[in-house]
Amino acid sequence: MKRTIHEMTNIVSTPAWQKSTFWLQENMSNQCQKCQQKFNLVRSKHNCKLCGRAVCKSCSFKDVILYLPDDEDTKEPRLSVIKVIGSPSVEPELALYVRVCESCLERLKNRQLEMLEKEEKMLAKGGDSLEMLLKEHSTMYRNEVKMEDQLNEYQIIIESLEDNSRKLNSSGKSNIQTVAKAQEDLADYLAQYVLNIQRMKKLTPESNTQAILFRNCLKGKCDFYFDNQFRFKSLQKTLGDSTPPKILECIQRTVDKHAIVSTQLYIRQLTYESLHLCDKYNLRDNIPQKLTLTDEFVEKETLDCIEQDGDDIDDHSEQLQELLQSQLKDHRLIKLSKRTLKCSGSHHAADMLITRSTDILHQVKVQLMMKSANRSFPQTKQTLDQTLEELKIVTLQDIVKL
Repeated sequence: MKRTIHEMTNIVSTPAWQKSTFWLQENMSNQCQKCQQKFNLVRSKHNCKLCGRAVCKSCSFKDVILYLPDDEDTKEPRLSVIKVIGSPSVEPELALYVRVCESCLERLKNRQLEMLEKEEKMLAKGGDSLEMLLKEHSTMYRNEVKMEDQLNEYQIIIESLEDNSRKLNSSGKSNIQTVAKAQEDLADYLAQYVLNIQRMKKLTPESNTQAILFRNCLKGKCDFYFDNQFRFKSLQKTLGDSTPPKILECIQRTVDKHAIVSTQLYIRQLTYESLHLCDKYNLRDNIPQKLTLTDEFVEKETLDCIEQDGDDIDDHSEQLQELLQSQLKDHRLIKLSKRTLKCSGSHHAADMLITRSTDILHQVKVQLMMKSANRSFPQTKQTLDQTLEELKIVTLQDIVKL
């Protein structure tokens, strides 16, 4: 079949379906429209099958294939640039090679790579927009249940303190830890809910019906967040009215310490993983450098907080190292797709490095802002903002070595 197609194309003139709208007739051009060299017996004339321009053999390429996929049920023809990611790995049974000019070849290459990248991102996110909305809604619903349960538990603690059924004093460290832990958990749930809402805002509806559905769903989630945020603040105010200032300060110091230690753990792990990726896939280390600088500021304020709280710094360092080893073994922050890695190689590693570094830094920033007091850890918060701004302008070309 393939042999017959090629033989026919050599015998008959170019059929009308292969001619573009702007096809230039042979008698209308006597020179190549790319290099401006005149056509002759040695320099033959060809037409680009896409734009129709008359070009010579040197300025055109027969690297574009029109084919029917062998391994799919669909029989819709496809156009692809060979030897570029996204083209068939084996020549299809039904295929026709067409000649195009250099400009059209570059446009086709870019289009093919962009479509592949779009498909990979859609697969990584779990499908189309509606599926992604349903997935996000399910995640947020589970968070809502936990948040309401935690708010009820926090309210019981506050009410028990008001009724003097539970003493909260400087010597009652277990009670202080209980209140601090309840506040931390609530702040975590609220921070995660904010991140879910921000992800939901990025979804693009594919129809007017979906747009209405997305808008109503987003409004409901925002209303839930504001209602529970108001309830959390009201309970904190009630706690403040019934608790001595020194005890409130002790509770907030406990929450602050846990927040900055968690921030240090995430930043340190992200730094280690980014260094490993750059070394393994031969990427430039500009992102690890930014993360290392961020880690230094976080470490300084973490150690200051631990020292002020009277804890042992060496013990903290040992515990941090143990947690890091556990996290790096079982809970990686940057996970690569083996399928995409096989197709895109270091480009996929670089793309995931940029994406995950931005996501994790943003998550850490939101959680730190939600948990800690406004006056706490100013340098860390400023550095996180600065690093996030710097990552916004980082591109694949900045990371992938040519």
